[in-house]
Amino acid sequence: MLRPKLKRYAASGDGNSSAVSLMKDEEVQASIGTSDDGIPAEGDVILLTDRRIIHISGTEVNRRLAAAAIEDIGIVEITRQSAGGYSSFIWAALAFFVSFVLWRFIIDNQTIAIAAAAIVALMGVYLIFDRLTSRGGHILSFKANGADIQCPLPEDGNQAGTDALITRLFELKEQRADPKYTRLQSFSPR
Repeated sequence: MLRPKLKRYAASGDGNSSAVSLMKDEEVQASIGTSDDGIPAEGDVILLTDRRIIHISGTEVNRRLAAAAIEDIGIVEITRQSAGGYSSFIWAALAFFVSFVLWRFIIDNQTIAIAAAAIVALMGVYLIFDRLTSRGGHILSFKANGADIQCPLPEDGNQAGTDALITRLFELKEQRADPKYTRLQSFSPR
């Protein structure tokens, strides 16, 4: 959701316990993963300021932050993350083995042995079914000068907020292409 000028992320030096220190006169233009009052929600937070894109993840103790200047971002991509590796298949195989051992060696009563083995085997079937039907989550990637900033998108279905952030990013990138914002590329020899 597009939330301009969040007060929670104030410039450094104001005594505010913000999640990230912004540069002087830097303003948040849009964000994903924050509540209406600008406080970060659980999970990843993406901030678009008038100068850079910032990805904050982790907890207060184990916080990770990645940032890139708007001018350096060339490609923005939304992709689907794979559902996972082979761990579900390994757990399913273990469930089938345990169900066989329960049925054949552990439980003496034939009716209880078949019921217990069937329950454990059904758990293995569920693990396989879940792995094959799971589609994974969406990832938002910002590609900047050979580096990638990848952020998992919330599953709340807020595609409009993501689209608005991307649109605003490229509007700011176009504004910053103005000669008054460009970096000094060369200098005159003395």
